[in-house]
Amino acid sequence: MARIPLVSGNDPDADPKARALLGVVRESRGREVNVYRGIANHPDILEAVLQLGQVAYFRNSLDPVQRELAYYTSAVTNECFY
Repeated sequence: MARIPLVSGNDPDADPKARALLGVVRESRGREVNVYRGIANHPDILEAVLQLGQVAYFRNSLDPVQRELAYYTSAVTNECFY
């Protein structure tokens, strides 16, 4: 059971900005990822997190192979196995 309520992009009572941002997540990931659903309780923060992710992952000077190597190195170093 989640300690933080998870916002659904399909909930008509949810904040309109949160619903729109979760729609962006759904389009790019194929589903609403729970971590973003939790952050959607504060839509401005969710918007900033999504922007940070775009810059950190896509708008940088690394080519795709280097980017994945950095991602996996960080995951192994921090013992974050998926």
